[in-house]
Amino acid sequence: MNPRAPASRWNWSAVMAQAVAFALLAALLVLLFRFTSDNLHARGVHTGFDFLSKPATTPVFNSPLEFEAGDTFAKAFLAGALNTLKLTAAAILLSTVLGLLVGLGSLAQNPLAKAIAKAYVELMRNIPVLLHITFWYGLLLELPPASSDGASSLVLASNRGIFLLPTVDGLSVQGVISISPEFAALLIGISLYTAAFIAEIVRASIGALAQGQLEAASALGLSRTTTLRRVLGPQALRVGLPALASEYIGVFKNSTLAVAIGFQDFMAVSETMLTDTGQAVEIMAIVVLFYVCVSLIVSAAMHAFEERHRRWEAS
Repeated sequence: MNPRAPASRWNWSAVMAQAVAFALLAALLVLLFRFTSDNLHARGVHTGFDFLSKPATTPVFNSPLEFEAGDTFAKAFLAGALNTLKLTAAAILLSTVLGLLVGLGSLAQNPLAKAIAKAYVELMRNIPVLLHITFWYGLLLELPPASSDGASSLVLASNRGIFLLPTVDGLSVQGVISISPEFAALLIGISLYTAAFIAEIVRASIGALAQGQLEAASALGLSRTTTLRRVLGPQALRVGLPALASEYIGVFKNSTLAVAIGFQDFMAVSETMLTDTGQAVEIMAIVVLFYVCVSLIVSAAMHAFEERHRRWEAS
């Protein structure tokens, strides 16, 4: 074997073992589906995915895709999926920004900033995420009702939701951007909870780097901000990416708690469909497929970003 030959990028034996494992799992799932379908047919229960083309009776609100009663169940699935993805993307963005600020605060030289950051992490991560959501939902519902007095303001926060550039006409409230109380409660609750874990990832990733780099940057006259952005930040990002990917997938999974406060995400829409159609096996199969596929896509995207970042550092 040539010692100078580059190492193979793929461990083909491991790849083949995983491929066989996935194939066996897929075959087992197909068999289970067939057995369940045959048993249901024997009891006179109709199975199949024909229901997707039938009209749904329950509307889906707050979705980027306009949906009304009478549209198909397939469109209802799509509307619910977009609600879930919208919530996930917003929560990932907000929790990342807040987690970065808190994580840097925990490394600050100011004792007060460090104490506040530590208190935030300990408080937020030890409260169940469902309690976060229900607390903020109850608080938002206690806001005063919308009135024409607040129509002249830039932002209107009421028990009907949060509106940017609002116009109030009696009971009707419109805004350039409108956020329902359910979406706002989920966004705030999940973001505050996840930010505590992201802050710990930031703190641990920077703390894992050699202390000599900080001393060398200081000796060169670099400011603390420049050192963080140019020296420590890129290295800490590579260290923290795997843990960060897990947190992002966790945000996506936690979005299923939307059903607790009535927000029509993918899970809530699926439960409504199950009640309306009785197609339990088919609907649960679609639900599992959706959450597995999105989780794998997020994981693959983070892995691709990690590989690109590693190649950029090596160049």
